[in-house]
Amino acid sequence: MKFGCITSSNLPKVDFSLPADAPATQTLLSSLSQPTQPPAIYVGCSVWTERSFVGKLYPPGSAAKDYLRLYSQQFNTVELNATFYSLPSVTQVKKWKVSVAPGFKFCPKVPQSISHTNNPSEQLRQLANFLETIQHLEEALGITFLQLPPYFEPNRIPTLQKLLDKVPEGLPWAVELRHPAWFSNPVAQRELFDFLQQRGMVAVISDVAGRRDALHQTLTTGCAFIRFQGYPEEPSNYTRLDAWIGRIQQWLAQGLEQVYWVIHETDKALCVDLAIYVIKQLNHQLGLQLSVPRLAAQQASLF
Repeated sequence: MKFGCITSSNLPKVDFSLPADAPATQTLLSSLSQPTQPPAIYVGCSVWTERSFVGKLYPPGSAAKDYLRLYSQQFNTVELNATFYSLPSVTQVKKWKVSVAPGFKFCPKVPQSISHTNNPSEQLRQLANFLETIQHLEEALGITFLQLPPYFEPNRIPTLQKLLDKVPEGLPWAVELRHPAWFSNPVAQRELFDFLQQRGMVAVISDVAGRRDALHQTLTTGCAFIRFQGYPEEPSNYTRLDAWIGRIQQWLAQGLEQVYWVIHETDKALCVDLAIYVIKQLNHQLGLQLSVPRLAAQQASLF
C-alpha cells in the first residue's frame, strides 16, 4: 500500500496511537440490535501470489497454480487487487471461486477505469461490466471497495453519489477516501458518511504512517473494514495491532456484526506474521475460535 508512505527514518516520529471514536460511531453502534450470532471476522493479506510465501505459508516447492488454494486454507479473506488494474474475464473469476475453501471471501477492488476516470458515462458502463463479472464469485464475494484517487475532492460528492446509486442494494460495498479535504472538512465528510450509512455502505479505515488523518474511526454500518499497513523491523506494529484488537472488542460488545481486516506490509512475507498475530490475539482476547494459519515448518512437524 503506497498510500501514506514515509521514509523509515521518519517512522519513529509518527504518533501511532489510535484516535478516539468519531461521535457518529457511537451513534451508529447504539442503533444496532444486539447480534444473535457470533461476529463474522475476516483477517487476511493483500496478496496470495507472493513467491516468498513458499516455504513460509505454503509448503516448499509449491507451484504458483496452487497458491490461491493453499492461501484459502490458511486465511479466510484476501484483498483482490488484480481487479483494480484490469477487469478479469468471467472464466478467470469462476476459476478463482472454485479454487478457494468454503467460507473464504474475496474483497475485490473496483477497477481504476471506474475510480480514476472523469468520464461519467464510461464510469457507468465499466461499473455495469464489473458488477456483472464479480457476481460470478457467488458466495465467495466478500466486500467490494471503491478506492478513490488522492485528487478526488469533496466538491465531487454529487458525481460519487450518482455512481454509488448504481450499486445494487444489499451488495457489500465500501469506499476509501484519500484526498486530505475529506478529513479536514467535517461538513463534507458528514454528508458523505451519512449517504453511505443510508445506503448500507462502509467507510474504509486506513491505518498508515504518513496519513494519520485517514484513521477517521467512523463506522457507517455494522461492518468495519480496516486496511492496516505494517512496517519491517518496526516494534510498534504489534502495539498498534493490540490497540486495534481492544477497539474491535469494544465495538463488538456494542453490536458490531462483521470485520474485514486486511494486513499490508512493505515486506510481503511479514504480512503473514502480522495477520497470524491478529488472529491469535482475537481468539485469546475475545474468546473467538478463528482458524489459526500454520506456517510451513509447523505443517511439516505434523508428519
